[in-house]
Amino acid sequence: MHVILVPGFWLDASAWDEVVPVLRAAGHSVQAVTRVGDTLDEQVAGIVAVLDDVATPDEPVVLAGHSGAGPMVLMAADQRPALVARLLYVDTFPGPDGASINDELPAVDGVVPLPSWDVWEPATVRGMTPELRQAFERRAVPEPPAVTTDPFHYADPARHRIPATVVSCEVPAADLAAMVAEHHAWTTELVAVEDLTILGLETGHWPMFTAPEQLGALVVQALAPEPTAAP
Repeated sequence: MHVILVPGFWLDASAWDEVVPVLRAAGHSVQAVTRVGDTLDEQVAGIVAVLDDVATPDEPVVLAGHSGAGPMVLMAADQRPALVARLLYVDTFPGPDGASINDELPAVDGVVPLPSWDVWEPATVRGMTPELRQAFERRAVPEPPAVTTDPFHYADPARHRIPATVVSCEVPAADLAAMVAEHHAWTTELVAVEDLTILGLETGHWPMFTAPEQLGALVVQALAPEPTAAP
């Protein structure tokens, strides 16, 4: 399969550098992208343009988003459901129509910088050693404020027919599954997915840094063909 990897906030395509070789070793072609645009819709349009460039209904692709890119990949798939064979959410899931990624992130001089480490919950920064934190700080790209606050919007019910896999890191997989089963408000889009798988990876919010090989292995697992019944 062809896999498109979309990084979350403050990251560019290089965030996936240690995950890509794991996927390629399993036989997948991989394309890590950098989000572009000053609004949520502009960044989603950039993802849609990638889909239009590399996918067809006969050869759909896998679309993966981490963190803030989770809602973006669903919005892109909503516009091109026939081009997406599977959605992958890496420690994220798309919120309901009208919600936003995080309207509490403070803007400084017209951009949203990487926050200080002391604002995060312990589960968020699990595994982020001082060295990894410093490397993140060096590579961090400020976000346009509108991307953090613009509302999600979806239109095509066909998005719910796209199989989806969540790799849950901060929240135990069983807890997230229970939230979906209980129809928590923020899980509306996951509740509606016809074929949903939730996998657990016990690390922090940035598994591409803290556990890249394990993350890659879970993605490969998610993309493995379904076993067929014996005749």
